[in-house]
Amino acid sequence: MYKALTKYGQLGAFLIGLIVIVAYLASVFGGLEGFNALAKEDRGTTGIFDTGLYLTIALFIVCAVAAVLFGLYHMITNPKGALKAIIGIAVLLILFFALYSTSTPENSGIVANAVEKFGLTSGESQFISAAIKSTLILGGLAALAFIVSEITNLFK
Repeated sequence: MYKALTKYGQLGAFLIGLIVIVAYLASVFGGLEGFNALAKEDRGTTGIFDTGLYLTIALFIVCAVAAVLFGLYHMITNPKGALKAIIGIAVLLILFFALYSTSTPENSGIVANAVEKFGLTSGESQFISAAIKSTLILGGLAALAFIVSEITNLFK
C-alpha cells in the first residue's frame, strides 16, 4: 500500500480535491439565480454553499483519520523507530497535565469576565489556561531551537 501511495498518492489527492471543487461549483452555479433573487437579509438562509462545506468537512475527517491510522500502524510495525515520537508525546502530556494541575480559575479581570460570559466551569477554565500556557512554552522553545540551529549553522 505504501508503494501505491507514494506512486499515485499525489495524483489521487489532486483528483479528489478537483472533484470537491467541481461539486461545489456545480452546486453554487446551479442555485445562483435563486440566490440572487433573494433579498440581502435572506441570503444567509440559502443552502447553495452547503455542498462545498460538507464535502470539505468530510475530506478533513477522512484525512485526519487516515493520518492517525497510518501513524499508529507505523508505530506498531516499527516501535524502535517510533520511540522518539512516543517519548515526545509523553513529555507533552506531562507538561500539559502539570500546567493543568497548577492552573487556578481566574476570579477577576478580563479572563474572569469571559469565563462568566461563556458560562465556563472551573475545570474548563483550568483546561484553557493550561492549553494557552502549553502553547506559549512550546512556541518559545520552537523559537529558541530556531535561533540555536541558525547560530550553529552560521559556524559550520
